[in-house]
Amino acid sequence: MDHSIALAFHAYRAALFLGLRSHLPDLVRGALLHDFFFYNWCETRPRSGGLHGFDHPKEACENAEAAFGPLTAIERDCILRHMWPLTPLPPCYPESLIVCFTDKVVALIEAWRSIRAGGGLGVL
Repeated sequence: MDHSIALAFHAYRAALFLGLRSHLPDLVRGALLHDFFFYNWCETRPRSGGLHGFDHPKEACENAEAAFGPLTAIERDCILRHMWPLTPLPPCYPESLIVCFTDKVVALIEAWRSIRAGGGLGVL
């Protein structure tokens, strides 16, 4: 959850910096739900049986729609394409592109902090 909140915050700030204000609620909601899966990715695979990095966006989107109802096209794109280039199609909207790249930056910072704290990558 902390990762998703950090991503939403930093993606929001990046969108403001870039002057993208019209779809901020979609960007924030997509960022908050981008990893909405219910398994420990270090120990379990997604429902599809595939690899987490490739398949969890689809599972997260399905879970989000089951829990919160229909998503907007931008929200869906933020969730489904945030792992690009592991997912075959790149983000379609500026908002989902921001979520995609900001996710990578936030994840790198979190991994670096975990390593520096002596926890390795397992603390993530």
